[in-house]
Amino acid sequence: MADATEEPLIATPAALGELVDHLRASGRFAFDTEFVSEETFEPVLCLIQVATRDRLAVIDPLAIEDLSSFWALVIDPTIEVVMHAASEDLRICRFKTGTVPRRVFDVQIAAGLVGFGYPLSLVNLIGQALRITVSGGETRTDWRRRPLTAAQLRYALDDVRYLLDLADLLGSQLKELGRVDWAEGEFAQFVSSIQNRVEEERWRRLPGLHQLNRRGLEAARRLAEWRFAEARRSNRPIRQLLRDDLLVAIAKRQPSSRRDLEALRDFNRPHLLSRAADLLAVIASAQLVEPEDLPEPPDRHDDGPGLTMVVNLLAAALAQCCAQARVAAGLVGTSNDLKDLIRWHSQNCPDSFRPELAEGWRAEVCGKPLLDVLSGRCVLRVADPRADVPVVLEPPADRRSS
Repeated sequence: MADATEEPLIATPAALGELVDHLRASGRFAFDTEFVSEETFEPVLCLIQVATRDRLAVIDPLAIEDLSSFWALVIDPTIEVVMHAASEDLRICRFKTGTVPRRVFDVQIAAGLVGFGYPLSLVNLIGQALRITVSGGETRTDWRRRPLTAAQLRYALDDVRYLLDLADLLGSQLKELGRVDWAEGEFAQFVSSIQNRVEEERWRRLPGLHQLNRRGLEAARRLAEWRFAEARRSNRPIRQLLRDDLLVAIAKRQPSSRRDLEALRDFNRPHLLSRAADLLAVIASAQLVEPEDLPEPPDRHDDGPGLTMVVNLLAAALAQCCAQARVAAGLVGTSNDLKDLIRWHSQNCPDSFRPELAEGWRAEVCGKPLLDVLSGRCVLRVADPRADVPVVLEPPADRRSS
């Protein structure tokens, strides 16, 4: 969008209203944000960048108190919002509106579906897809500071300057490959994962839960809920309020007095000492839960050397399938997805528990070949050790000769 007009910083309600009218009339725009999140629960939104075919603009949310007209546009289902690696921007939108955009085109995901790497940074994607070199010189900027320099504004605009060009190019390639449905499904699933994320339930991902008995798990669950609510109330980063390892240590020890709490390593921080009574109350509440209502312990999978070898074997097969299909392996699945497939196959689980690699377009790209490898109906052979993907998949020798 080299011909698009660069706007001065949008810093008044009148200028914002005129820009919103233009964006709505365009029906589609590129969107990005700059924010600071290290010191608060809710990220401090510092800049909003937008682009259409005609205009590039930076909105100053620190100067305009009411941005409701803009956020209403972002979540309007008739408007397509083009983004790159959109998770944090979607999270900010959810903070501001309680929901997320209905129509998102994420160029990072689209790129992975047509043969580019995944995840690619915006600079690398622009370079590979559009053959344009973009500088990344303002990555350490404190976007809260004013006034902004011309270089900072130019850097901010570069985050949206080429997004529509990328979306057009990648959209065309998706159409040529018959993968528009794949992309739309991935966009929808990605957006839904942000919208439906229940932070209070993420306690199951705490490291060290295997150390806890069921009563300790209940304490960890309640401590995580308290931490989330208190971080939101005090606008403090969750893990800055109470680190994961310290939370699990409290749940394991289940202290009943302030002295017990203070005996824990690293608990002697003023912000924790001032909340000691709250933490003890949370622990005490966990003691009142009936045994049958306590959480079940997490599934323990024995990821021994045998499973690791099979995962490595399937990873090579996955790379070959993805190279042949022109899809980024990093988008198709992770080592955990491969483990899920192996367990599902080896335990003869029902179809209702099909893992992600055996569903949808992923099954089309790699599901059947990977299951064939696991069943012995297909083998890997090194074809060219110098190639980017040196292996091929083929039937066993006895089947090839029959």
